[in-house]
Order: sequence, then C-alpha cells, then structure tokens
Amino acid sequence: MKVVLVSPDQSEINLLNGQTAANMDFTGIQGDCQEVRPAIERHQPDVLVVDGVFDENSKFEQLEKTIVAYPGMAVILLAKNLTPEFLLHMMRMGVTEVLPKPVTGAVLKESIERAGLRLKGVQKTSARRQGKILAMVGCKGGSGVTFLASNLGYAIASTDPNQRVILIDLNLQGGDAELFVSDGRSVSNVASIAAEINRLDGTLLETSLVRVLPNYGVLAAAQDTHEAFSVKPDHVSQLIEVAAKNYDLVILDLPRSLDPVTVRALDRASEIYIVVQMTLPFIRDAKKLLGDYRALGYGPDKLRLIINRYEKEPDITVKDVQHTLGMPVYRTVPNSYKNVATSVNQGIPIAKLAPRDPVTRTLLEMADLFRQSGAVPSSKSWLSSLTSR
Repeated sequence: MKVVLVSPDQSEINLLNGQTAANMDFTGIQGDCQEVRPAIERHQPDVLVVDGVFDENSKFEQLEKTIVAYPGMAVILLAKNLTPEFLLHMMRMGVTEVLPKPVTGAVLKESIERAGLRLKGVQKTSARRQGKILAMVGCKGGSGVTFLASNLGYAIASTDPNQRVILIDLNLQGGDAELFVSDGRSVSNVASIAAEINRLDGTLLETSLVRVLPNYGVLAAAQDTHEAFSVKPDHVSQLIEVAAKNYDLVILDLPRSLDPVTVRALDRASEIYIVVQMTLPFIRDAKKLLGDYRALGYGPDKLRLIINRYEKEPDITVKDVQHTLGMPVYRTVPNSYKNVATSVNQGIPIAKLAPRDPVTRTLLEMADLFRQSGAVPSSKSWLSSLTSR
C-alpha cells in the first residue's frame, strides 16, 4: 500500500515516517497545499495524508477538487480544528478520516490500515450493481408496517441465499424493527453509525447489524431521543448509499412524519409502499399522506398501496379504497391475528413460525413478485426454493 504524507514540517515527517512506515511504501514530502497534486501524480498513492496544509478555509476548495479528481484514493487529514461543523464539512467533501493534532505514529498507522481495508472493500463491491431501495411507510400508527417490512426481508433472504438484504429502521424515536425477527438488540444503531459517519463502509455497516440470517440483517433505530436528534439528513444519505453498494435489497422502515431525515430517505427510494387498513381513519390518513407525497413529486410509478389485515366481505371494499385514494391496490395481506401476534411476541419471523399461514404465503408471493419485476435479481422463485429443500 502506497502512502504519501505532505506536511510543511520536516521534523514531523521524519517522526511519523519512523513510527509508521513499517510494512508500507511511505513517502514524506515537505511543502504546502501546492505540493499535493504533483505528489499524487508522481507517486499515485493509495492513501494521502495531509498535515496542516489545508487549515485555511480558502484552501478547502483545492482539497475538494483533489478528492474528486482521485476517487480511488483515501484521504486522511491531520488538523487542530475539530469542531462538529469542521468535521461535517470534511465528511461532505469526502475526507476519509480526520485525526486531531498532535498525532502519534501508532494512531496514524491504525488510520492508514483502516483506510486500506476500506479501499479493499470498495474494490470487492465495485462490480456489484446498486441494490434496490424500497421504502415502507404506515399511513397511521398500528398499521403493521414494521411487521411487514421486517418479515418481507426475511421472506426474500430465506428463499434465496444469494440475495443480501438489509432493513434499516429509520423510526428514529422508538423504532424496534429488530425485535420483530430476532431476540435481542444490537450494541450499534443508526445513531452510532451517524456518529462515525466519516469511517462508514461496508465492513462497519455489516458489523453493526442484528443478524437474522447469514444474508439478512437489521440496523436498529436510535435508542433514545437524544441519539435520534443527532441523526441528520446527510447521515442518512451516506448510510443508504453504502447500503445500496453492499446489499442487493435495502428496505427502509420509515415513519409517516415528513421531517428532513424521512424525506431524504424517501427521495432515495425507487419504490414507496404505503400500508393501510380498511377503516375510515386509516383511509383518511392515507389520502392525506398520498397528497403530501404527490406534492413532493412522487408519481404513480413510485407509489404502491398495500392493504394489511384484509378481511373477506369487509364493510369497505378494495374498490372503495381504490376509488377514494385514486390508485390501485398493489397487494392485500390477510388478517391472521393469532400467528402474527405470536410472531411479534416471540421475535420469530412468521415464515419460520408458521410456514403455511396465509400471511406467510402472501409475503413469499410478494418476494417472488419483486424478483420477477427485477427489484431483487434472481433466477430462482420462492416456490422452487421451497420444493428443492
């Protein structure tokens, strides 16, 4: 791994070179920001370390242009100014990591090694096509959207082991999606990822998940309100970007509130599934939510309507719902209260708990439909997966 350090202080270069250069191709160059581009062109480093040459705001534009020009290179910045605003600015520009000065060789070496692992991860996933991003939203509390989102992820992953599926719980205040399909909480969550957003990559994301299946994991929501407020729209954008590069299907469990974080996630989704029940309060809220989504520019090609807890011979028919909301019903999920309640209470996916339940059958049909439509690339249907076991 080639490493280039540019610093105006030759004694600093000598010190860090002596403490860091073992087992790596390390080059130290004395100079200011004008030396950075020539150094990159001469040495073609995997990791660029810059020490104190971009401390002035007027020079940040040069750093950003350098990062854009060399996207395959990791950039580590050594700086004294570590305010939240500064760190956010660096993150947006694409700096890999910012280390506080003075820095020891041991700390710098660890940072370089992390950058190397990140570069390897990027190389491994560069050939992977972007994963599909699906958002699921309940038009009203109690719609069952988290149950459907978490169990749909399980249905897809369990019937096709080649598909990597992730569910991200963006119900930042009170979300508990991981408990619907597992028996415990993770020590990591959306807020802890946001706190380390400058080092987020596929490896960090993978180790932050509650593992449901070898190819299916859930990133838990923030654990308290204080944590939830720390998650910003830019954090969510970067999180979804990394998830889409590392997983075939990204399912977003979203609240109905149109706050900046939720809107940013909705913008990234290719399809939005709105979960409604066949009662007047749900339908009234669904109509309002659809009006808000249409005002945001989400057209009929992006919106899907799912009726949950569907009963035969209801007072309000599917035709009534479609007429009132002005859009077709994508799918109805039958009411199966006993098995669904047991699934939720025990944290066991319903497809595992009750393989023959009507809800399980519907989820498997939806999983197969996603594959047929290209939402999840696969040559294998859920039916053939089941019959081959």
